[in-house]
Amino acid sequence: MKSIILLLFLAIIISQGKAQDHTWAFGFYGDVQLESPSYQGAFGIQAKYDFAKHSGIQAQVYGRNGYVAVGGDYILSLLDRTKSNFNVFLGGGISQDFYRYHEVHEDQAWPERRESFTMFNGQAGMSYYFPAVNLSLYTGYKLKYNFEWEETEPNYLMFGIRYHLW
Repeated sequence: MKSIILLLFLAIIISQGKAQDHTWAFGFYGDVQLESPSYQGAFGIQAKYDFAKHSGIQAQVYGRNGYVAVGGDYILSLLDRTKSNFNVFLGGGISQDFYRYHEVHEDQAWPERRESFTMFNGQAGMSYYFPAVNLSLYTGYKLKYNFEWEETEPNYLMFGIRYHLW
C-alpha cells in the first residue's frame, strides 16, 4: 500500500513537473556596473513574453537617482523552455537612457541638464524556473554600446526574479 501511494505521489510530481509552460512573466530587474568604483546599480521592473519554445521578448524600465532607462530585448533560449527548468540564453536589444544632473563649476552652478542616449545591449546568462512557486531567477553578463559616443560599456552584471502568470 505504501509503495502504491509513493508511486502515485511520484507520478503526480512528474506530471506537474512541466518546465516553463507560462508565456507571460513579470518581475524585478537590476544591473550593476562592475568596473565602477561605487558599483553603481540600477533597479526596476521587467515583463517577458515567450512566443516560442526558444524565443521571447522582454521590456524593462529601471533606474536610480538621476538616471532612467527604458528598453526592450529579444531573448534566444538555447534550451527548450518547456522541457527544462534550467536555461541558458543570449539576447540583444535597444534602450533609451535618460540622465539628469547639475554641472558644478568652482564659481557657479549651472541649471539642471538633461541628456538621453540610445544604447544597444547584448547579454548572455542563465536562469532557473521553480515550478512549485512559478518563479524564475536569472543572472547574466550585459554589454552596452552607446551609438552617439561610439563607445562600449562592458562588465554589467544583471540579475532578477520573475513571476510567471499565464
